[in-house]
Amino acid sequence: QARWLNAEASSSARVTHLRRILAWMADHAQMAHFHTHPDHSFMMWNPIEGAMSTGFRPFVIPLAGLLVGTTMMQVKGNVATVGKLVLYFGAQSFMNIYMGWVMRTSVTVPAGTQLESGVILDKDLTGCPAGFALTAMQQVISFIVFLIFFSSVYFTPYRYMPKKLNSTFEIFCVVIFGCVFALNIALNNFSLGYISIAVNLIIRSCLPLSTFVSSQCLALCKLYPFKPCRPVEITLMAVGVICAGVFTMARIAGEEKKDASSNMLLGVFMCIASLLSGSLNLALAGVLGETKLNVYDTVAYMAIPATLFLMPIALFVQKPVPGEWPKVFGRETMSDWEILQGVWALNKQTMLWLGLSGLFSFLYNIIQFSIVHTLSPSATAFGGNFNKAALIFLTLLLPFMQVHKLPGPPYIYIIWGAVIVNIIAFSAYSYLQIQARSQEAGSTKLLSGDESFTTTDDSDDDDDSEESRGGC
Repeated sequence: QARWLNAEASSSARVTHLRRILAWMADHAQMAHFHTHPDHSFMMWNPIEGAMSTGFRPFVIPLAGLLVGTTMMQVKGNVATVGKLVLYFGAQSFMNIYMGWVMRTSVTVPAGTQLESGVILDKDLTGCPAGFALTAMQQVISFIVFLIFFSSVYFTPYRYMPKKLNSTFEIFCVVIFGCVFALNIALNNFSLGYISIAVNLIIRSCLPLSTFVSSQCLALCKLYPFKPCRPVEITLMAVGVICAGVFTMARIAGEEKKDASSNMLLGVFMCIASLLSGSLNLALAGVLGETKLNVYDTVAYMAIPATLFLMPIALFVQKPVPGEWPKVFGRETMSDWEILQGVWALNKQTMLWLGLSGLFSFLYNIIQFSIVHTLSPSATAFGGNFNKAALIFLTLLLPFMQVHKLPGPPYIYIIWGAVIVNIIAFSAYSYLQIQARSQEAGSTKLLSGDESFTTTDDSDDDDDSEESRGGC
């Protein structure tokens, strides 16, 4: 009997040991399949576990906005209008967070990995800081998606034909706009590889002032009509820009590591350059005349010129790489093409996320175009400003939305004060703009004496339209 009991105990111990080995193999196989740390992966082998992963949590609020907004749009009346704004918030927030995740925070190589050189990574290699190459890839993927759509409906009653360009000058304008449009997006994507979403958004909130200054400079050259100079509005814009600068300086000064601060400075510089390229787009519209194209026409005509424009920059321009990239590749500077080659060799799943950004970009632009053109300009301006403000607040308030730890006192107090005053200033500016448009519309009706006649001045909407065209 004692022998039988010993044999039974030995057998039970072997079964337990075998179960542990199988469990370890299953966990190891899951991590090997995704080539990433489970806490930072976007999709998991286990969907329930994936829903709680660190990488997925920032997307909860945007996805909820998309779901709630779509549901509300099924109800007629004011509820549907509010639903469009909620859907707009969900789509815009999703694209901002997704691009920040792909460019800066997704884990490409997890900490603890031994490199070919024998060095073991102390920290995760994150993101894929290749903004120009990624933007070119998005343009190509969007063009492929458009071709699939175009060919699938060509022999049906829903056939779609792009707007015909009637002159060489129109073709020239479209090509120029396509290049500047791509530069705006590429610089913005570049900056997301080096700075947080909150810093990016608060800098982008300064677009009204840069647009106002560029339009007034063009007016001096008699290339664009003067915008009215209202002291209160100019003061509010200036206060908002000053607060954005204070926020950015406090965020950089609060960084503990000097190399991180220098990378943030590069990201801030590129974000400001993106802001200026947005104003350049407006300037070209004033000089060349704006050709009205919808989202499908934009992809059809601008994708290829934009890609050709960005390719030399992506192939040959060297730039400093952030984080653990110098340790992994043994180089302080790399081109976007070299970064993509390295990512392909290290983790092909990251390349999948980059490719998906092109599809998401195309879908986002369709949603945005549909919403913007069914709402009033005032509602669209309000929605765009609210989306930026809400996302900045969420990234500061909610720990799971924060990629990196926020700086401690006194910097965090300066950051909060600057954000609150910035949002109040630009919200007040937007309110004054809405009031001015309403008064102008009322004056036009009274002067015309005809209720059926109204005029629409789009000059004040250029700020928001340029920001919305930036998309991703």
